[in-house]
Amino acid sequence: MLVLLYVVPYTIHAQKPDSLANKLDSLKRQTDSGKQKNLIEPELYNEKTKVTAKVFGILLLNDFKQQALSPFQPAKRAFLRDAVMVGAAVGIAFLDKPIQRWAVTFRNNNAWSAGPSNTITNLGAQFEIIPLAAIATTGFIFKNEKLRTTTALAFQSYITATFWSTIFKELSGRNRPVNFDPNSELNQAGFHGPFYKLPYSDNSAFPSGHTTLAFAAATVYAKEYKNIPLVPFISYGIATLIGVSRITENRHWATDVVAGGLLGFACGTQVVNNYHRYARLKRQGGLINKSDNKGHVSFNIQYSPFGVVQPGLVYTFRE
Repeated sequence: MLVLLYVVPYTIHAQKPDSLANKLDSLKRQTDSGKQKNLIEPELYNEKTKVTAKVFGILLLNDFKQQALSPFQPAKRAFLRDAVMVGAAVGIAFLDKPIQRWAVTFRNNNAWSAGPSNTITNLGAQFEIIPLAAIATTGFIFKNEKLRTTTALAFQSYITATFWSTIFKELSGRNRPVNFDPNSELNQAGFHGPFYKLPYSDNSAFPSGHTTLAFAAATVYAKEYKNIPLVPFISYGIATLIGVSRITENRHWATDVVAGGLLGFACGTQVVNNYHRYARLKRQGGLINKSDNKGHVSFNIQYSPFGVVQPGLVYTFRE
């Protein structure tokens, strides 16, 4: 008995905390399967979960990383959903020209539509910064932490969507309908690839940048304020109108708009989910489960190579 007490090693094993980015990636593998339920109550957006400049940068870099790797790590449910969406987009490609002819004819035969169409289309792309800045200012003036956080996420979605939209434009090399010439073999509506010289110094039509950025921001607001039915309706409604206006303005094919909407939605969804993974980590021991943040001690018994019983204590820190 005395020998046993002598060899008892009360050892404490401290787990080295991982980086925030790695923690987010770890949680992504567990929850980012289309079933993640994000907590959106206003009181959960506070100093603990605040998006500071440093946090904004960390989350933004992690957004890029996760978005770049997501095609190589598809969840089963997400894979099926994405396959259906891509299939629908490919199907619409066969209707590009008929839809375009109808849209242009409608605009030409309805003079009243020209003004609203032009105004709506200007709400997208770089002009989207103006309403985002206005919403962010409102959040600061009224000290609404949720509104400030949501707008910060919308900016993240806007930035990542701009990057991916630009990449796909460089790779696709597609003529815009305004430059389409059915009598020319050189200026067709198809995809000519990254080295094709587009006429009139235009950038590629695929995907629609205006639509991509509109849905990128709209998705963030729609998901963060899903408890207010009018917000998703207005957010997605405006984004859809922007996409349609790009067709009536003869700047994009229907396929460009559909692809842009899907890309923007994907970026917005990832950004929102990533923030809530971050917020979950920050809230451990706070508003959700205080006990989850505490370390715990467990009793451990091991046997040495010489057959000696070695009981001990293991203290585990919560990350």
